[in-house]
Amino acid sequence: MDMHNSSKRRRLSAVALLTAASVAFLGVSSAHASQPGEGANWAPEIVGGHRVNSPGVMAESRDPNNDNLLQVWRASNNALRLSVGHGQDIELAGATTYTNPAMHLTASNGQSSTFRVFHTGTNGFVFYTEVTVNAGSQTPQVRPGWTQVPNNVSTRNFLAVSVVAAPNGSTFMTYHSSNSDEEWSIYFNGTSNSWNAPTTIPGSRSESTFMVETDLSSWNPSWRGTIMGTWLGTDGQVNVIRQTYGQGNWWGHEILAGVQGTGAPSVAITDNGRGQVAVRRASDNRIAITRVDVTGGSQGGWDMESNGFTARAFSLFAYHAAVYLLATGANGEVDWKQTGQY
Repeated sequence: MDMHNSSKRRRLSAVALLTAASVAFLGVSSAHASQPGEGANWAPEIVGGHRVNSPGVMAESRDPNNDNLLQVWRASNNALRLSVGHGQDIELAGATTYTNPAMHLTASNGQSSTFRVFHTGTNGFVFYTEVTVNAGSQTPQVRPGWTQVPNNVSTRNFLAVSVVAAPNGSTFMTYHSSNSDEEWSIYFNGTSNSWNAPTTIPGSRSESTFMVETDLSSWNPSWRGTIMGTWLGTDGQVNVIRQTYGQGNWWGHEILAGVQGTGAPSVAITDNGRGQVAVRRASDNRIAITRVDVTGGSQGGWDMESNGFTARAFSLFAYHAAVYLLATGANGEVDWKQTGQY
């Protein structure tokens, strides 16, 4: 995504999980409707002077304190590649995967940013490493080797995991069971440098990954530290749920009916607590988008991405008051556009 417009800001979240009641949600509002602030055109994702090509979708994260940007994606040979600030991409050694990576900002110290990068191995186990970026440099410092997430955490080897950052260098991760339709979560405590035991997420049965996001906003008490989760039910309908930082339950469960989806949906929350959920429509792989709010509620319908992009894979990211899409087309080329301004 463009250097001064991009990103994924993921931090603060917590853990513990009970579901709440669902609310009905209706229909596609228009075949060519736009979201507020949606851009007119797509732009190519460029690193090192060339277009990004991937079988999946690019992951990215930016440090809002110094604007350091890290992007990671799966190459056609199933290795991971990374780029700092749209500079020349390099291989992230030691990783082989059949699906998309995930990452979040772990620490910001002056001009230095550390990101934690995750991938699903070809054996279904989950691994992570850390990458440090310094402002003004496009050369990353990669921690040697990969660490396996413990407690026998594994998923289907073609499914990604989802992560958000929690305080003190911690991580909240969600993943799909390797042998059922259940979704699970696990928490890494950055203070004790240890992982808690994994727990199931009640009511979130799916055939794809449970995706999470946090607003990491301006600390307005009405949405302070809220995380949102979204998943595609086994009936093809999109679900969302929320959790307030420091509390032990999920709340505000909604079934966003009206679009039959395929694959994992995505969610992004802006600084003001509003954002979007998006999913590929099963009938044609076009991207359907709806507005959501961390305090509860949604727009009551879906809009289709205005250019009719047919996506192989996609992901939403928020930066300040805007939401962006990174999407991979049938030709494997990655493009981006702004899809909302809130």
